[in-house]
Amino acid sequence: MTEKADTVIIGGGAMGLAVGYNLIRKGMENTVVLEGRYLNVGSTGRNIGVIKERIPTALSGGREDLIKIAREGLKIHARLSSETGINTYYRRSGCLTIARTEEDMKQLEGYHPHFRRLGLRDDYLTPEEIQSRWPYIDARSSLGGFYSPDEAMVHPFGVVWAYVESIKRMGGRVETHNKVKKISRTASGYRVEAKKNVYESENVVITASASSPWLAGQLGFHVPLEPMRKEELISEPIRPFFGPTIERLSVDYQIAQTMRGEVLGTIGYMPPGFDLTESTSGFLNDFADETLSIIPVFKDLRIIRQWTGICDMTLDLLPVVGSLEEGLYISCGHHSHLITLAPIVGQLLAENIITGSTSRMLESFIPQRFDFSHLHKDSRYAECQLKVPETILQPCARETDAKPRLRSKKY
Repeated sequence: MTEKADTVIIGGGAMGLAVGYNLIRKGMENTVVLEGRYLNVGSTGRNIGVIKERIPTALSGGREDLIKIAREGLKIHARLSSETGINTYYRRSGCLTIARTEEDMKQLEGYHPHFRRLGLRDDYLTPEEIQSRWPYIDARSSLGGFYSPDEAMVHPFGVVWAYVESIKRMGGRVETHNKVKKISRTASGYRVEAKKNVYESENVVITASASSPWLAGQLGFHVPLEPMRKEELISEPIRPFFGPTIERLSVDYQIAQTMRGEVLGTIGYMPPGFDLTESTSGFLNDFADETLSIIPVFKDLRIIRQWTGICDMTLDLLPVVGSLEEGLYISCGHHSHLITLAPIVGQLLAENIITGSTSRMLESFIPQRFDFSHLHKDSRYAECQLKVPETILQPCARETDAKPRLRSKKY
C-alpha cells in the first residue's frame, strides 16, 4: 500500500522528532516520522543527557556559530516541559570543567577568553573554592576549574516522549519498527520504501545519525561521517547530592547525577564502528580511576549497567544541516552535542522546509560546504546497519547480577 505524506522524516531520535514536532506546529500536519527499531535505540537513547554551550571544538576555523546555536538549544530545553506538558527532567545543574594537570589548565585558560567574548559564563575557581562549594570533591585532585551555572541536564527518554506525545496529539504519526529500505526520486518528490509501507512525499528529511550517509548515498550524496562510539554507565540510585556535572576535557570524562539519584558517566572513545553491542572492562577501570581521584566517596558506588553509544562526527567537526536538493533535507554529524542541538535545529530546519529559505544560524552547517563530487563513497556505509540489541535491555546494557562496585586499581 502507498501512502501520501507532506514530509517523511527518517530517524525517530530527538532530532527527527524535533523536526516533525515543529513542522506540525507550523501546519504541516501530514508528517510521518519513521523509526527502524524501537524508540531510543540509537544516539539519543544512549546519551547521558548533559547539555552544554561551552563547546571547545567550536573555537577555531569559523565554528563559533555552533556555540551560538547551542545556546539557543539550552533556552528551548528550559521551556520544553511546560511547552509540551511532558517532563523532560530538565535541571539547570551547571557544569564544572576541571584541570588535573598543567597541560589541562593551559588548555582551559586558552578557551576562557573566547567563551567570555561570546557572552558565556566560564568562572575560574581555585581547588579550595571548588571544595568549599562542593565538599565531596577532593581539593587535591585538581589545579582548579572553570564553572558555568547555565549548563544543564535532561533525560533523553523524556525529551523523546515529550516530542512523540506532542506529535501524536497534534495529528502527526511516529511509526516504530518500520525500517526504510530504499529512497528514490519521483516526478513529484520522493518515494520511500519501508518495512511496513511505501510513502510518496514532497519532502524527505534524513535524521538517522550514523546511518544518514547510507540513506543519502542512495540519491548520490556521500556525506562524510565518522561513526564514533562512546561507552557510558549508570549506577544504582543514591541520595541526590551532586551539584554540577564534572568533566575533564583531555580524557573526554563526564560524571553527573540524575534527579532520581543515579550517577551517569563516561570516559574516552572506542574505535569507530557500528557495533553497539560491544562493551569493555577497560572502560569501567578507567572511569573508576578518574572518578575516585576526584570524588573518593564513590568508592562503594554500585554500577548497574554500561553500554555503548554512537556519536556521528563530520570531517570539520560541524553538523550537516540543510537541503541537499529541492525537497531533500538532512541533519546529522552532531557528535556529542545532539541532545543540546535537537530542539533548535529541529525548529530552524522545519522553518527551512516550509519557507524554502535557510536561517542565518544554519548557514555554517549547510551540506554544500562539502564538494560531493570529490567525496568517495565509504565502503563502511554500503549496508550501514547499526548492530544493536533487540530491546533496550539486551546485551549492550550488560546487566549484571553482581552489581560491581566502582573499584580503582589506585585505591
